[in-house]
Amino acid sequence: MLSIERQARITELIREKHMVTVAELMEMFSVSDMTIRRDLDVLERKGIVRKVYGGAVLADFVLADYVLGAPQENSLLARETAHVEAKRAIAREAAAMIHPEDVVLLDAGSTTLQIAKQLQPSPNLVVITNSIPIALELMGKPVSLHLIGGDLRRATQSTVGPKAKAFLSDLRARKVFLGASALSVETGLMNFNLYEAEIKQQMMQSADQVVLVADSSKFDAQSYYAFAQWKDVHVFITDPGISSDIVRQLEERGVQVVVAGAPGLRQRA
Repeated sequence: MLSIERQARITELIREKHMVTVAELMEMFSVSDMTIRRDLDVLERKGIVRKVYGGAVLADFVLADYVLGAPQENSLLARETAHVEAKRAIAREAAAMIHPEDVVLLDAGSTTLQIAKQLQPSPNLVVITNSIPIALELMGKPVSLHLIGGDLRRATQSTVGPKAKAFLSDLRARKVFLGASALSVETGLMNFNLYEAEIKQQMMQSADQVVLVADSSKFDAQSYYAFAQWKDVHVFITDPGISSDIVRQLEERGVQVVVAGAPGLRQRA
């Protein structure tokens, strides 16, 4: 099959499904991943698709809710009012890890917003975030604040997309604090939103230390996009609702687990 024929078939497929993966296209056309990636490069230059992690989506639908997120995803306001005390306790532990001359990344989320509210400001502290609420929280405080540009996603009041990824790829932070929509010992860290998942991945790549902040209810949640494995996480701060069995399994994977508000259960590296 000629490349132009294959690209035409890919175009038909993605217009039908709105999203395709490199793996499924490799299997369908019996070609290498590099061949498929070159095809997607061509289609992206033509404005037909937009490449994302592991595949591509239809460019015309790149900002549609059913591509960027899922119907089950709660609004930021709804998440801010859920498990509030647990999130505040987790945030206190996280804020204590931030030093006056640190360079830190704060992911968009309700728990990371609590970190912004509780951190001790310092003129030499650099905070980089893609969250509009976090930027608003910190803009009047004596910190060096950097807001990542990009496409605004209203559901989470955060910036995503190629410009946000490009900004992150050019920097190095000491720590990143990030959340997740759902957690699984086997699957890892998950998110409802494809493009937010990409930003989380880029933040992790741009930081020396990865700190996951999430309450234990996330182990009962479900989501669509896995963006990291536990081997990528250095510290996990959660609440006393986490089971000792999960703590043990995560420790075996090399994760330092900190149970906020329960000193006796705190695990140290």
